[in-house]
Amino acid sequence: MKVVLPEALHARPANLLVRLASSFDEDVTLRVREKTASARRILDVLGLSAAKGEEIEILGEGRAWNAIVELVRRGFDADLVPETGAIAAAGIGIGRAHVIERGQADEPESVEAAFARARREVETLVATLPRHEALLFEPELAILAELEARVQERMGEAASFAEAVEIETRGNATDLLLDARARLTARHAPLPRDIGPFVVVVEELTPSLVASLTGPVQGIVASAGGSAEIHGASATSHAAILARSREIPLAFVPEHVVLGIAPGDMVVVDTTEAPARVWVAPSAALVNDAEARREARREAERDDERAEGTSVAHLQVQVKVNLSSVEERIPTGTDGVGLVRSELVFARRGARPGMDEQTGLYARIARRTHGRPVNVRLFDAGFDKPLPWLPVPPDDPDARGVALLLRHPDVLAAQLAAITMAHAADAGVRALVPLVRSEADMEAVHAAAPRGSGLALGAMIESPAAVERVEAIVRVADFVCVGTNDLTALTLGVPRAQPEQGLDARVLAHVATIVAAAHAAEREVTVCGELAAHPEGARVLVGLGVDALSVMPSRVGPVKRALGAATLDACVAEAERALGRVVEDGRLERGGGP
Repeated sequence: MKVVLPEALHARPANLLVRLASSFDEDVTLRVREKTASARRILDVLGLSAAKGEEIEILGEGRAWNAIVELVRRGFDADLVPETGAIAAAGIGIGRAHVIERGQADEPESVEAAFARARREVETLVATLPRHEALLFEPELAILAELEARVQERMGEAASFAEAVEIETRGNATDLLLDARARLTARHAPLPRDIGPFVVVVEELTPSLVASLTGPVQGIVASAGGSAEIHGASATSHAAILARSREIPLAFVPEHVVLGIAPGDMVVVDTTEAPARVWVAPSAALVNDAEARREARREAERDDERAEGTSVAHLQVQVKVNLSSVEERIPTGTDGVGLVRSELVFARRGARPGMDEQTGLYARIARRTHGRPVNVRLFDAGFDKPLPWLPVPPDDPDARGVALLLRHPDVLAAQLAAITMAHAADAGVRALVPLVRSEADMEAVHAAAPRGSGLALGAMIESPAAVERVEAIVRVADFVCVGTNDLTALTLGVPRAQPEQGLDARVLAHVATIVAAAHAAEREVTVCGELAAHPEGARVLVGLGVDALSVMPSRVGPVKRALGAATLDACVAEAERALGRVVEDGRLERGGGP
């Protein structure tokens, strides 16, 4: 397609065009006279020397081609090309930028005085914050105690206090260490008061900064580059947990984006879908659109909360919740906790959590369910979920789940003992064994559990190999959970499966096999993968006869809404139709059978 250029392809429009093109997988080529250029390469685009009023031919197809044509036709409107980043807390924030710059604190009178002041600050936070937030800061006291000795030693090498702290806090994956460093060496300007809605813009986001936010804060834009990346600029960082707890949208963006935002700039941050999008100095029309989408999102959330009370008893299925932290909400109307992802609960710990700490946390979750079942999954580490205190052995680099736990018998025994103690206080607490491969795995975990504890042990079936041995596995398991995320990926041979791909006939055939074997052995079956949170997936799973679905808190309402209007006969019919589907080239297609 040929389009007349509304302005010359100088640096600003060329930069917008290249950024937009680079956000898509499809390639687009530009042609002006006899010259051609890849839309992804700014020097090539500038080399076209295209003047205002000239015709530019845009060659390509798909979403990338459509987006670039629209950008050119609309005069390189910056609203069409937001900055992008990673989502850490979902929502839409609109307000003027309050840019927080890191200052340098004065050299302290002594190392002891600096650390004493830092400890007092943490102790004040722990004493004044709500308990679920205060718990996030308690490990910082231990960090400060160990850090003080290291800084003292480093000072003996003639380094300044600030240099010593910088060296000793470098290269660690927890943002609590970044928090400690900021307390010791940096001072931030006070947050604004008596002003309208604002968006915090900061290079290094610390948990304490989030904890200090008051007033009309609408969102946070923070750098994901440089030192912030190694200090936990992610959805599992302490800062992100606090932002989610306070419902403050948080986006981590490239460092140059943060540096390019000036105080007072209007900013819109949208983290409702990946990637996170940030607009700086957007048009009034875009701001109005964002405000409308924010209100629509709030109304949808209210609808979802109302739907959480919908009864699904007519389908003979329970709806449970998956938890990744102790702070997550347990919606009313749920039938317990189908999955506590214990490895994520403790992912921010640099050292193995103690038995008392584990017991207390599991018991806290159980108390919130008022006697309903709580399935605590044993640490599911390895591969994309590394834990520093559960390392993968060099001779078995692919070890994951139960295979890795069995290589660390002390960690396994301690966690089983902690779950057993929580079970003694609340009989609904049970243990779930991840990535079970065979009945031998379940027998080994049974042997590691405290004798005579009465602790129920469930098996997670997450691979085609485990499905082949499911009849033997269910005989030594007290209940069964199906992890459709890994099961789908391994069945279809894809790195990371999307929920809809779980509707492939080959995956559903595995689920049907698991249900049949478990029910023959009088074992209940829960599905805790993302397929259970997909409206059609939930109905299909009910049609296949699963006993429970376990989904993230925000999906309880939508799942119950999808099931509330369905009949059991309709779910069975939908399951039968789904068993005729296959995935071809990443798309779900109708097929003749499994």
